[in-house]
Amino acid sequence: MKRLFLLLLLPVFIFSSCKKEVTQVQKVDQAFSAVYTINAADWKTSNNGKSYSVELDVPELDDVVYQDGAVLVYLSFSGTSYYEALPQVFDGITYGAVHGNGYVSIDMSAIDGANINPPGQPVSAKIILIDATRLALKKDINLKDLQAVEKAFNIKN
Repeated sequence: MKRLFLLLLLPVFIFSSCKKEVTQVQKVDQAFSAVYTINAADWKTSNNGKSYSVELDVPELDDVVYQDGAVLVYLSFSGTSYYEALPQVFDGITYGAVHGNGYVSIDMSAIDGANINPPGQPVSAKIILIDATRLALKKDINLKDLQAVEKAFNIKN
């Protein structure tokens, strides 16, 4: 019995002493979001009501995100339970967004160029910043030469 116990205990000692440790550091790109409230008084016009815009301060939108990442903008109007991705056209009004380092600007105007009124109630703006790594572009390839493209990207027929 004692011998059987020792035989059963032997694999525990053998396999418990074998431990493989792998340390690997990986860069993980991230996505970040924030919801801003745009009040009715925040909308500004510079052309007597033909268009309105609001600029949101987004300090996290840095040069890295601006150059290599992406910015997504969604709007939700009071009384709705959903967000609409920009650009968007709704009831003859076009909504769009532009961004730069530290800000996102949201604009609205009538498709036909007529004067419009800004929203009279608060609007929620969801801003999503996506951090990304720049793709390694192959600039020395003649994209009109199929064989050169296949060779550069290791494409096998």
